[in-house]
Amino acid sequence: MDVSVLLLVSALLPFVLLLGYKLEGRKADGFAIAITGLSLIFNVAALLVYRMGSVYHYSILSAGNVGEVFGILTDTASVLVGLVTAIVSFLVVVYTADYVVKAHAEFPVEGGKGKFYALLGLLIGSTMTFIYGTNMVQFIVSLELMAIALSWLIDFYGNAPLDAIKSFLVLNIGVVLMLIALAMLGNHQALSGMRWVSAGTKRDVMLLVTFAAFAMSSQFFFYSWLPKSTKGPVPVSAIIHSVSVTAMGVFLLFRIIQYLGPYKHLFYVLVPFSVLMILLMMIYYPIQSDSKTLIAYSTISQAAIGYMTLAYAAYGSSLGLQIATYQVINHAFVKALAFLTVGAMSYSLGTTDMRSIRGLAHTLPAVSTSWFLSFFGLAGVLPLGMFFAKAYESMTNAHAPGIYSWLLPTLILFDAAILFVVVMVWFRRMFFGEAAKPEPVNRPTWPMYASMLALIVIGTVSPWVTIDLVSKIGFMGGL
Repeated sequence: MDVSVLLLVSALLPFVLLLGYKLEGRKADGFAIAITGLSLIFNVAALLVYRMGSVYHYSILSAGNVGEVFGILTDTASVLVGLVTAIVSFLVVVYTADYVVKAHAEFPVEGGKGKFYALLGLLIGSTMTFIYGTNMVQFIVSLELMAIALSWLIDFYGNAPLDAIKSFLVLNIGVVLMLIALAMLGNHQALSGMRWVSAGTKRDVMLLVTFAAFAMSSQFFFYSWLPKSTKGPVPVSAIIHSVSVTAMGVFLLFRIIQYLGPYKHLFYVLVPFSVLMILLMMIYYPIQSDSKTLIAYSTISQAAIGYMTLAYAAYGSSLGLQIATYQVINHAFVKALAFLTVGAMSYSLGTTDMRSIRGLAHTLPAVSTSWFLSFFGLAGVLPLGMFFAKAYESMTNAHAPGIYSWLLPTLILFDAAILFVVVMVWFRRMFFGEAAKPEPVNRPTWPMYASMLALIVIGTVSPWVTIDLVSKIGFMGGL
């Protein structure tokens, strides 16, 4: 079967979960696991038949003067990022089967499981159609579907209606900016046709898409929506922060730079905003007491580093495209693991407030090990892949012009160091307290442990496997 067809099926399968909206209990679990499992199988099959480095453009639907509105772009970036999305989504669904239940210590749920999976399927499916997108129309529609899914999922417990509305409005700012870019591109809105736009249009589209991506990734003055979104179920946060909206902001700008071509002036837009966001997050790390919001602020920082690396791509180096993709891939596994780990605390202890947890190494040793690996991984400590991502980002940005050649790598290292110190302080308090508290109401189940273990293994292997593969990524137009 053609690789593009395999990816098309993989992208559309998660939408099938909408059909199980009224299912409950184990029927809903089985249906969701089967559908996301099939999606993963099709992704793996696509990887096996794909000739790495090749580019295939599979056009499916066009609309009058607008041109192509739906298609599948198969290249190294989409195949790798799509596979990562399928893996994380499947593991999150397996974890969810025993997480969204009545036995949950903090957020017991008696019904609505089919509804949850349906909305999660909408989020995953729209993310995957975004990844394989061939044109601005497809990016816009996919983002709008993500915004709709999130507006329901963030308030799934009924405790965050305003935060859900805020996420919807911020993401729709991104949609509006992209619509303006679409109008400016006209019949050149497909990626393959962007090389033909004028220099003025290229400049304006770059700027519009940059701020749309910032809205998606919680950057600039949009940054507050993402930490607030953690009030929703942990599996939702795991998807949002690792492979969906925030990662897709970086991926969107990656695609535009890749096809529009380098634009050096964008470097001086991306870098100041990225530097400011990283500095702001370094201030926020020490004052967080909830593990979910600490993870959220690290996501914002990692996205800023991704944009910093893309700034080097905008300056003219394909290495910036490669390392930005490498970071998105390896960050996904570590971030998903971090959220599933704190979800296990919420499930067993009824809290994610780090001030109230003591003696975790004695009460939940497996969870404490996973917490240790995930949070240290976010700080760039081995064995997980963020160590390599941060190292390559530092080396890449060392080639930036002027003062930025030392400022950017130094900032990346300082960000990692401050997060590491914060994690060490909490580690000492949470794991080696005199009295173990609170006592576990229940313990994580084997599917939850299996999902976390799989992320640890994959997150350790991934950097070694993907570094050579991303080296095949380069500019596709506008040169």
